[in-house]
Amino acid sequence: MTRHEASLPVTRLWLALPYLLVVASAILTVARGPEAQLPVILALCVGVLIWHTWWAVLHPDWLEHRTAPMLVYFVGMLAGSAWLFHLSFSFMLLYLVCFALAFVALPGPWAYLGVGLTVGAMLLITSSLSASVENVVVTLAGGVVTIVAGWSIRTVETESAGRRAALADLEQALAANTALQAELVETAHQQGIARERTRIAAEIHDTLAADLAGVVAQLEALAVELREPRTAARVTRSLDVARTALQQARTSVTSMRLHTPGDGLADAIDRLVRRSAATSATEVSFAVDGDTDEIPDATADALMRVTGEALRNALRHADAGSVVVTLSFLGEAVTVHVVDDGRGFDPEATEGNGLAIVGQRLAEVGGRLEISSTPGSGTTLTLIAPLGAGAIS
Repeated sequence: MTRHEASLPVTRLWLALPYLLVVASAILTVARGPEAQLPVILALCVGVLIWHTWWAVLHPDWLEHRTAPMLVYFVGMLAGSAWLFHLSFSFMLLYLVCFALAFVALPGPWAYLGVGLTVGAMLLITSSLSASVENVVVTLAGGVVTIVAGWSIRTVETESAGRRAALADLEQALAANTALQAELVETAHQQGIARERTRIAAEIHDTLAADLAGVVAQLEALAVELREPRTAARVTRSLDVARTALQQARTSVTSMRLHTPGDGLADAIDRLVRRSAATSATEVSFAVDGDTDEIPDATADALMRVTGEALRNALRHADAGSVVVTLSFLGEAVTVHVVDDGRGFDPEATEGNGLAIVGQRLAEVGGRLEISSTPGSGTTLTLIAPLGAGAIS
């Protein structure tokens, strides 16, 4: 039978009891007066304690687990206790402890064999001291009581262990259910964000973009009708501003629809690059470096937005012949390089909110922006974000 944690205190008590009984019985034997066999008794006491310490106390994992060592231990303990009992009646209690030690040490049905051996040895000892029917009956009755008590205790322990195992399984199921609920809540949250982004994109498309398209149409018609050069120039500038605003609104709608939580960042950026290339005379290309890793939705969304902003800046202001966008997975981080061969600029002298907004959005997810550019030598924007918790140092 396998021992359970609930029985360990009781097991320790039975393992400690032989020490107390051997010492008490030896003192009582010495106190009763000199005996010729006293040296033998004391030597046996030392031998029994050493035997008990080595096999049981120093190897508690063997109890009820290792059949062969525990059989050796029990037989030796029983023999030593029986010999002491035979030499001095003071060691009777030590011998009676062997009934309990049979269930403490021996696994499964071997415990009942241990009780049988203890009863048999008891009958031999009592018959040699005082043979009587009463002694036989009392000894057999004690063996039966021990077997019933041991069986009852082991049954209770087995049932308790079963209940503890069932409780542990229930706790694991509850933990799994809690984790599943949290996952469902997060999924619903992300889906809600996606629906809200889609709704805002639709509103921008149906209101702001539509109004700007109307303004552009009116300004184009007005530019045709006007003849005065200065007024026509002002209308042309207003028309350029309106067209730029319309393009920005349409780009925002596209960006919001390109990536939804759960989409692959590489696919989303690829779609963004292809859309930008289709509406620009500049050559735009995209590449992925490294094995694609799973990216938190918030990080992917931030990278998608700042990549779109960096790409728009390169196409609008760099006067570049080509722009290369590279998505790289570096184990603990993900980077996006936006490289153009345009006119470049001095990062220290640049004014405007575009790059500041890019840096701020990356900082919100623990990332950072690196700028490498000099006038006349092109520009490299490096967008870095962590794949896990924490910020990029």
